[in-house]
Amino acid sequence: MFWKFDLHSSSHIDTLLEREDVTLKELMDEEDVLQECKAQNRKLIEFLLKSECLEDLVSFIVEEPPQDMDEKIRYK
Repeated sequence: MFWKFDLHSSSHIDTLLEREDVTLKELMDEEDVLQECKAQNRKLIEFLLKSECLEDLVSFIVEEPPQDMDEKIRYK
């Protein structure tokens, strides 16, 4: 019977957000961060709305990454 199984899976992002020392970079490295934003993960959205996170996100958008950085990371 399927109701015996816990169908509520906790995402890795939720696990990261429970830590006090989580960084924006750690969250951005997760593959499902966009999906969690689209799903309106409240913890994630509250974290991203912190002023220091917003500043970092804006700088990621408007500043060109260094040329010596790995290309995979540079354009992520």
